[in-house]
Amino acid sequence: MENMLYTSGAAKALGIGVSTLRNYAVMLESKGYHFERGSNNGRIFREKDISQIRKMIEKMTEEGMTVDQAAELTAGQSGKVEVQAAELEERTELDIDRLCEKITQLEEQQTNLAEINRQLALQVERLTEKIEERERDQQLFEMMENARNRKKRKGMFFLRPFTFSDKKSTV
Repeated sequence: MENMLYTSGAAKALGIGVSTLRNYAVMLESKGYHFERGSNNGRIFREKDISQIRKMIEKMTEEGMTVDQAAELTAGQSGKVEVQAAELEERTELDIDRLCEKITQLEEQQTNLAEINRQLALQVERLTEKIEERERDQQLFEMMENARNRKKRKGMFFLRPFTFSDKKSTV
C-alpha cells in the first residue's frame, strides 16, 4: 500500500520546513496540481506528490528557477503524466476489447474448422470403404477368372491326349 504523509511527515521526508512545504503546495495548487485532503482538510502527501515537490526543489536549486516557474513546470508535467496515464488506460481498454473480439473470432473459426475436419474424416472413411470394396471386387474377379481358366485348362487337358494321339497315328 502506498505511504500517506501529512504535512509535517512530508516536510521531514523532503528535508524542508513545514511552512516552506505549505508554500510550495499552495503554489502547486495555484498552477493546477491537486493534493488529496484528509478529514481535517489537511493535505495528504503521497509518494508521487513528494516526488513532484522534490523535482520542483531540484529545478529551483540546480536550474535557478523561481518558485513560481518551478511550480508551473512541475504542475504542467504532472498534468501531462496524468493525461498520459489516462490515455494509456484508454488504449489498454481498447486493446483488451480488440483482443476479446479476436478471441471470439478465433473460437468461431476453430468451431468451423472442427466441423470441416469432422466432415473430412467422414469422407475419408467412406472413401476407405469404397477402396476396400473395390479391392474385394478385384480379388473376387481374379478368383473367378482363375477358376474359369482352370476349368478351360482341365477341359483342354482332357481333350489334348485325343488330339495328339490322332496326329501321332497319322504320322
